[in-house]
Amino acid sequence: MRFTTSLSALLVTLCSTGFVLADHLTTYAGGGHSTGTWTTGFGTYTNINTDDGCHNNPGPPALTFFCIDWPNRRLHFVFANQAKRCMRQVSSDSYNCNGGTCQRGEWDEVGCTWKEEENVGDKVEAEKKDEEKAK
Repeated sequence: MRFTTSLSALLVTLCSTGFVLADHLTTYAGGGHSTGTWTTGFGTYTNINTDDGCHNNPGPPALTFFCIDWPNRRLHFVFANQAKRCMRQVSSDSYNCNGGTCQRGEWDEVGCTWKEEENVGDKVEAEKKDEEKAK
């Protein structure tokens, strides 16, 4: 019983301090371009290029690359010395921007459940690493 009480107290403390357990991305798309705000447990980083495809060194410290697959509303990313992690778009809404319609999307971290060969950019990243080794 004491373990359950201690665990509950820890969860309440983490929730009340605003501690971020997983990364989050907010995207703003319109006019053929997309930008985003990436939030980690260490800070919030704005003006991230979130156009479809892969992006190397996109801004947040130690984020080596991420690949966004807009048609399937998913992305994967790698921080230095960490395994690949994934996000899915969990919501989207429209808003007026400069007389046009833009989309705001919310992306939350999830387990990587899609097949390895389906990941956008893995082949590109592998080819890049091979080119670096050849140099």
